[in-house]
Amino acid sequence: MSLKRLLALNGAKTSTMILVGAQICTSDEPVIVIPDTTYKRKDVVAIIREVWPDEYEENALFVAQRESKLNPNVVGGSNDCCVGLFQISYSVHRSWLTNIGVTEPSQLLDPRVNAQAALALFKRNGNSWKPWWTKSWRP
Repeated sequence: MSLKRLLALNGAKTSTMILVGAQICTSDEPVIVIPDTTYKRKDVVAIIREVWPDEYEENALFVAQRESKLNPNVVGGSNDCCVGLFQISYSVHRSWLTNIGVTEPSQLLDPRVNAQAALALFKRNGNSWKPWWTKSWRP
């Protein structure tokens, strides 16, 4: 990152003092705060079954289990890029997520919002599981 960019992100100048213990911003991506809300596994399963069409819900459950162990508060991937049940990369999909009302990555920590975003991603890919394919799983 250039010095100019670092200064701009922090509203600073080259003469600004940075003291020990000070926090500086190194990204313009919003910080994701994990909510205190916890969901029971059966509630998460019920949400996925409600959101996803019957013919896709078993694969959706498999993907959510593999991606997050059905924990909607998971933030993972390199640089914490992937959010929620289906580990959706907000920065990659941000342009179209706004069309379904997702304007902040923290919204993807809501299991219903995440399941709806995953279904939208599935549909955007021609009803394909490709965004979640692995070497060993391609339905």
